[in-house]
Amino acid sequence: MRKWRTTPVGVAAYAKARAEAQTKANETGYDYGIEPNDLFKSWHVFLLPQKQNRFGHELRCEVVMCEHIDRCKPGHGPERGT
Repeated sequence: MRKWRTTPVGVAAYAKARAEAQTKANETGYDYGIEPNDLFKSWHVFLLPQKQNRFGHELRCEVVMCEHIDRCKPGHGPERGT
């Protein structure tokens, strides 16, 4: 069932989903998740809540963070030291 992920079509679909998630994260400052859907052979991109409010699939997905730390919203982006 998971073999589609490594096919040329699956790899291209992942690259497109990853780019979409990065664009959205950079524009908004929020973290986005990427998750495969093996039944429909596609990748799902979705907005993640703050880190302390993530449960279930939100903890298992690939997290894409904003590349500009100064634009990251509270509870999103890499951990900052105090």
